[in-house]
This record gives sequence, C-alpha cells and structure tokens, in this order.
Amino acid sequence: MKRLAEPAAGDLNRRVTLRRRDDLPAADGTLVSEFSEEKQRWASIDPVGTAIYSGSVQVDDKITHRIILRFLGVVTIDFEVVYANVVYRVKRAIDMNGGHRFTLLEVEELGQLQPNGGLYA
Repeated sequence: MKRLAEPAAGDLNRRVTLRRRDDLPAADGTLVSEFSEEKQRWASIDPVGTAIYSGSVQVDDKITHRIILRFLGVVTIDFEVVYANVVYRVKRAIDMNGGHRFTLLEVEELGQLQPNGGLYA
C-alpha cells in the first residue's frame, strides 16, 4: 500500500471540534441530538478529488473531505467534526500509515450548524 504524505509543520492549521453525536427520540416524535466527548484539535481539511467523490456517490457513501489530525486512537462513525460552523460526519477513520502519529478521517460535509440547534439543513 502506498504511504500517504504526512502533514508538515504548519499544515495542521484549522482548530476543529471533534464530538460524539447521539440522536435520541423526543416526546413530540422528532429527534434530539446530544453531544459528548468534545475535543479541540488542530487539523488540516482538504476536499477530495472529483474521482473519489464520484466513486463514493455511486456506492451511496459520500466522501467530500479528508481531515488529518494528531493520532486519536479509535474514532467511530458516531463522531462529527465542526469547523467554522460547518459540520462534517465521520464516514471512516484510519491510523494514517500505521504509525500512530496521525489519524485520517474521511468525512461527508453536512452543512451549516442551525441556530435553533436542530438537525442540519
């Protein structure tokens, strides 16, 4: 397997929030989102190329961006990343190059945070 280029000094230049999201049923039949395990991290955020995006859409598992941050251990698909009021859902997380130095997240951009705290547009 080809090694991925690890970030250089200064490449982790976005302050992101990584948080676990749980959707619970509300009394009125809607869902209420609860967030836990919030962590602030420096990261790089890059859009994926059109070939990767097109391929992921065909299998109904859209990947829009790759986010790299210092190694975090296990990150499940229950997590999302927030940067500049944009929310990204984690689709896959891997130990980048197997070195326990960086975590690579493949994510789907969900859109802007809603002011009422509800689900995303």
